[in-house]
Amino acid sequence: MGLTSARLIALIGAGGKTSLMFALAREFVAAGERVLVTTTTKIATDEATGPWPSFSANSAADIISEAGTAPAVIAYHHEQSNDQRLVGFEPAIIDEVKRHGLFDRILVEADGSARRPLKAPAAHEPVVPAASDALIAVAGLNGIGQPLTGDHLFRPEIWQHLTDDTAGQPITAAAIVQAFRHPDGLAKGCPSGAAKILFLNRADTPERLAAARHILQQLASSADNRPDCAAYGTLLPTPEIAGQM
Repeated sequence: MGLTSARLIALIGAGGKTSLMFALAREFVAAGERVLVTTTTKIATDEATGPWPSFSANSAADIISEAGTAPAVIAYHHEQSNDQRLVGFEPAIIDEVKRHGLFDRILVEADGSARRPLKAPAAHEPVVPAASDALIAVAGLNGIGQPLTGDHLFRPEIWQHLTDDTAGQPITAAAIVQAFRHPDGLAKGCPSGAAKILFLNRADTPERLAAARHILQQLASSADNRPDCAAYGTLLPTPEIAGQM
């Protein structure tokens, strides 16, 4: 996915961000790298469980101090007990941790989607650290064909401004292309110089595989706002890449 030299990786969008973040963390740890998993927004408490230590911290210095010698750690600012979610850090704190150099890889969930397969970003989204080397926009292909409502897409009213899709009508594969190309769309907030990557999740039926190939073909022919790398596949039960651009 074009992440060979990316130390700070921000994940945005919908339809599999957390699953992809932890899949990448496992791969990096297996390769002998030291990994920090964190967020600048919020993630569900039950999603942040795994084989590595997790802890709360107030600053970059706290994160570095608490990390110990574990191959990977999960860090957050505090837990919201009323809704069982972990609140993350200001982006500048993540940038400071990167500058320290303790971790080979820092994976940051930098967006929220209310567990919908697709989303359109609001004015205050996403929350991407300025020092990010790569931004991965995730989109769930299981949203295609579903009615354009809040049940299937987070912020459908914004999606209509980014694409030709209309309220209540089926979400189209063409709209994912339009949403990625739009400067306020799926790759919004990508820092200058960072790799812009698209991952299409839930490519698990013939129809979704065909849609994924169509999306990548259209993006490959784009003169502007094309991804530096794009791939499609599945994340659960085990990660698998089915194709890439």
